[in-house]
Amino acid sequence: MKTRLNLFLLIIIISLLSGCAPTIKYEIKDEETVTGSDWSAKDLKDVSDYMASSVKQSSFITSTQYVNERPRWMLARDMKNETDEHVNTRTIMEKIRTRLINGGIANFIDDQAVEDILNQMKLQQSGLFDSKTVAQVGKLVGAKLILRGTISSIRKKTDRKDIIFYNITLQLVNIQTGEIIWTDEKEIQRLTSKALFR
Repeated sequence: MKTRLNLFLLIIIISLLSGCAPTIKYEIKDEETVTGSDWSAKDLKDVSDYMASSVKQSSFITSTQYVNERPRWMLARDMKNETDEHVNTRTIMEKIRTRLINGGIANFIDDQAVEDILNQMKLQQSGLFDSKTVAQVGKLVGAKLILRGTISSIRKKTDRKDIIFYNITLQLVNIQTGEIIWTDEKEIQRLTSKALFR
């Protein structure tokens, strides 16, 4: 009898412990990433899709001057974060940049690699490397356009409601003239309500 009772208790304990194990889900729908009013993975996807599409369809990008210019060099700067939360703005710009490169719209210069490139060139010119294999000095390309932007937010909070309004603005700036040749904005609004007895 005691053995049966111990076995029964063991089965109950195992059942309870297995019910406490974390559940891992590998396929997540965009809507499932929105868990409150803060910036989400869905927002990141929506903004990068919208902005890349807007750049592709802009009158400058489709102009004869731009279409005939090969290669078309751009530089993506970090986006300014003027929100009240941490938003990884580098990820936003990298997603837009990836879509533009893969869509054949532009070639990008990696602004974060410039220091590494200069250090490597300096080392290669030191005489330690085979002169046939070193990178030639003076071959770095210059960007003609800068992609830059800002994300800002307005938040209204009460005991039971959290309302947030995000505004994401991007511009393409001609480096030679300083002219903004394209700009667009994407707005995201979200209202989160708390239950009455919470």
